[in-house]
Amino acid sequence: MHFYFRATILFVCILLINGGSFAQMSDAVDSFTVNKVLTKSEKKFPKFYREFNYIKANDTLIKNIIFVEPKKSLDNGPAKAGPKGNIFIDIKYLEHEQPDFDDDRLVVVLYHEIGHLHYFMTVPVADRDPEENEKYAFEYSLTKTKELADKGDCKPLKVGLKFMKIRSESDNLQDPHVRALKKMLNEQQYSSYMEYVKLQCK
Repeated sequence: MHFYFRATILFVCILLINGGSFAQMSDAVDSFTVNKVLTKSEKKFPKFYREFNYIKANDTLIKNIIFVEPKKSLDNGPAKAGPKGNIFIDIKYLEHEQPDFDDDRLVVVLYHEIGHLHYFMTVPVADRDPEENEKYAFEYSLTKTKELADKGDCKPLKVGLKFMKIRSESDNLQDPHVRALKKMLNEQQYSSYMEYVKLQCK
């Protein structure tokens, strides 16, 4: 309870630090609602719930996890990471399953955002590039979901590969996600994940 209460209180300060559009166009969710939704998500999204609690306790790069609710009809996706170690999660993705965002894909999203934190940690501000940032995050999510596959659960990895392929086919080259994926799909690393799924995931 204390974690979420502290996160909510710090929300305004974090907006000033991160300045991200995701946060600026959203309102923080109170700690009572967050705890209620998370409790229900244990049954509704058990994989996400498990991985969320694991990384919250063990990943020191995460400074705060802030649950938000977009203003009006805005939808900036399920989550966003900030360069100061903050992850913002749109609570509606846990309140009700959204199209194309089941339990497995939420795990992929979670590790994608943590991948951004690792990128911010390892790359100096002057050298950061939006496309490389997204590429790093996609690759990190593949690494972590393959670890789950090695333990017997291939679904997050398969879902991640599926939606990366779909998004790579977009013509929106203004989107660094798309540019990163178009590059990734032509690299040996991505092919190795596809081969792994073909051989190991039945």
